[in-house]
Amino acid sequence: MSARSARLNVRIPEDDLKELEAIRERTGQQTVSDVARDAIAAYVGDEAMSWNSDKITAMIPSALADDVDMFIASGDASDVSQAVTLALTTWVEERKRYYLEGKDAIRSKIAETTNERDTRKGMSRVASKMRIQ
Repeated sequence: MSARSARLNVRIPEDDLKELEAIRERTGQQTVSDVARDAIAAYVGDEAMSWNSDKITAMIPSALADDVDMFIASGDASDVSQAVTLALTTWVEERKRYYLEGKDAIRSKIAETTNERDTRKGMSRVASKMRIQ
């Protein structure tokens, strides 16, 4: 059973039509309409994924960009957008962990250090009083 479809008539520049024909030949599809359907489906899919997204622009060192490209080529991410999203997700999770767990650990350590310092001061006062007597 096939899905219902609708007809769409569009006009495009001849250069674009030639490019679509070249894509059809390279991909082995039967018609330019098949190529256009695939292109529209890809576009709609990209837009559906990005409806709740923000686009950002960042300047990064060339060496870092080269490393990102290398890892993308090795299959660690599908593209730069995914690599940056993965990196930012990891960074945000580390920050959350720090603020939720790390801050408490730091506060605890500060409290311990303060108590030790107060204890030493108290012992020092007691020792000096004992020397005076």
